[in-house]
Amino acid sequence: MITSISEHETLLLSDNRTLAYALYGSPVPRTTLVFAHSNPSSRLEGKLWHEACVKRNVRLIAPDRPGSGLSTFQHNRCVLDWTADVLALLDQLKIHEFYMLGVGGGAAYVLAGVWSVGRERLKGVSVVSGVYPGGCGMGFLRRSHVLSFVAPWTTGLGVMAVEGRMGRASRDPDPAVFERVLAREVDRLAPAEQLVLRDATHWPVVVAMTRESFHKGSEGACWEARLQGDDWGFDLAHLKAGAHGVPLTLWHGANDADCPAAMASKAHDAIRGSVLRMQPGEGHVSYVFRDADAILMHLLGEQENDDEFIRVGY
Repeated sequence: MITSISEHETLLLSDNRTLAYALYGSPVPRTTLVFAHSNPSSRLEGKLWHEACVKRNVRLIAPDRPGSGLSTFQHNRCVLDWTADVLALLDQLKIHEFYMLGVGGGAAYVLAGVWSVGRERLKGVSVVSGVYPGGCGMGFLRRSHVLSFVAPWTTGLGVMAVEGRMGRASRDPDPAVFERVLAREVDRLAPAEQLVLRDATHWPVVVAMTRESFHKGSEGACWEARLQGDDWGFDLAHLKAGAHGVPLTLWHGANDADCPAAMASKAHDAIRGSVLRMQPGEGHVSYVFRDADAILMHLLGEQENDDEFIRVGY
């Protein structure tokens, strides 16, 4: 089977910033999917979806957000600014119609796409294990997510904390140093989450995508946290989804301790026309590795078996 991976592509934007991106999936695609990575993470996270995209003849484009990976940091940016970067990239690649998929902290950015890109161009959006605005409730937050709520007021301290916790280790000449740091973070997760992350196929990707997040320093990851806890520039209740807008599905683990299911339920209630696919018995990431193909099928509007999921819609 012919596949296509290119992980170090760059585009010079009109303001002289570099936008880095990776390409995964099919070399002869029938459609394009823009992937919004989690945080801290990078364009290399898109590799987790590579095989599913190959199977569905999809080209996946995974950009580094400003300050993550190889993309230039953008001072005082907001969530909505990322859409302009994505559209500039798609225009350069001569791609008109596309889908969007966001994981974890990438939720804000694909929902910004629903807000600012019309259905004529944006054909569908899926949010997987999404982090939603503070108005949807905080629930139980691990230390990494607490930054989302303190960063708007203490960005400088946040950079110092993230740098000390992961950033410096990520740039150590010995890659085993960062791998040990990340392994300790994973040790704090539920057993089911640890099992899938430590799988021999997944672990090298998880290490690479997280380490790459800090390539230029820790400011990008901390600014991401700041934006997560700040005003996104749009209200969920004003998004047009479903029959009157962009098809939008929220996928979430019912036992997610990082981003509690109650947050996803409140987001779904706020976004009229959205569909909530609650995963019984699943945590934050465990089902993503197993169900990537089903998630992609649903996003593309293909047939699937609904028996394993709880579907809620209007």
